[in-house]
Amino acid sequence: MAITCTACGETFPDLERARAHGASTGHDDFRDHGADDHTRNDATNDAATDATNDATNDATTVSSSARMIEPKVREDLLAELTDMMGFNRNKAIRALYFSKADSAERAVDWIERHEEDPDVNEPLLIEDESVKGSGGNGGATKSKMTVEEAKAKADALRRNAAAKKAERLLEEREMERLREQERIRSGKELTEAKRLEDELSLKRNVEQRRAEKEEMDRARAAIRVKIDEDRRERRRKLGLPEEMTPEELEEERKREELKAKEMAEEIARKAAAGMYVKPVSKLELLRKHLVDIKKTFIEDLDAVTTCFKTLLTYLGNIARAPSEEKYRSIKMTNTAFQQRVAAVGGEIYLLEFGFRETVDAAGDKRLVLASEDADPVLLRTAGEELHGAINNPFFGTL
Repeated sequence: MAITCTACGETFPDLERARAHGASTGHDDFRDHGADDHTRNDATNDAATDATNDATNDATTVSSSARMIEPKVREDLLAELTDMMGFNRNKAIRALYFSKADSAERAVDWIERHEEDPDVNEPLLIEDESVKGSGGNGGATKSKMTVEEAKAKADALRRNAAAKKAERLLEEREMERLREQERIRSGKELTEAKRLEDELSLKRNVEQRRAEKEEMDRARAAIRVKIDEDRRERRRKLGLPEEMTPEELEEERKREELKAKEMAEEIARKAAAGMYVKPVSKLELLRKHLVDIKKTFIEDLDAVTTCFKTLLTYLGNIARAPSEEKYRSIKMTNTAFQQRVAAVGGEIYLLEFGFRETVDAAGDKRLVLASEDADPVLLRTAGEELHGAINNPFFGTL
């Protein structure tokens, strides 16, 4: 007998296979070779109809189940697989249910053979047996493993899990190392950026101090021009030439020298007697510079205090050894000088004190105080003023 499906042309050697084909595809037109067409069609149609009905009845039976539940397995074996061997609960339940295991070793054998199943870690649900009779436990297998082999398999699985965990830890440590490298790199970049910003700020402060000094020089020059103009105006009113004659200039110079000599002798006489007179006008200018520095950098009092202490050290060294040239010469490009003094305009104080800008043989700019300008009285009084500015919190604010 040969039965052919007229829908797809496939031929089957017997009725059972044709019925199964009809149930799976829904085809219901078959032709039997060797019988008359009417008989063949009736038999084939009956087979297809029976197959379709069987499939429909099976589907209806399956779909009519009341609910799905987790299968019941031995709790002691489940605890041994999860707590002692480290398998997850879903995998352990599947192994115990499908293998009908009466020992953990058989369950481990099932897990070994189904480890790669895509649903091995998914929850297992079966039909509630209270509604429908106990369902088939398809896939049950008989383990051929001994107890020792099952334990060895479990150990191997645990080692495999430990190896994967170690690999994850190594990956995490590598990521942490890379993050630490990135943090260090970012820290270096921030430090370098801050250093560049500090250098720019220092340069801006130096330029500002230089501009202020130039402005002061221009103001002094304007004052000298005004004084000369007033002097010429007075001479014109007196009927004298605007410019002083050489004889008058010489007399003026002699008077200034005599005046300076008398003042020096007076100061020396009082100093010998244990008395000293503060050079008021000079101290007022120096004090004014200290007040200006503190007010300008009121937000950075630590920098101001550092500047005042450094100035006090310079003047103290000169007062103790006025003949030592190294104490009366300050290299302006020195890093310590730039950061501690020039950063807040302290070089203007030194210029007002009597230091002069020069360039040494190496081409470096220096502030130099001539030995004759190292006035011990001025050094002493200026030192006292600086000491008060450092220790008096209200200096420059009252």
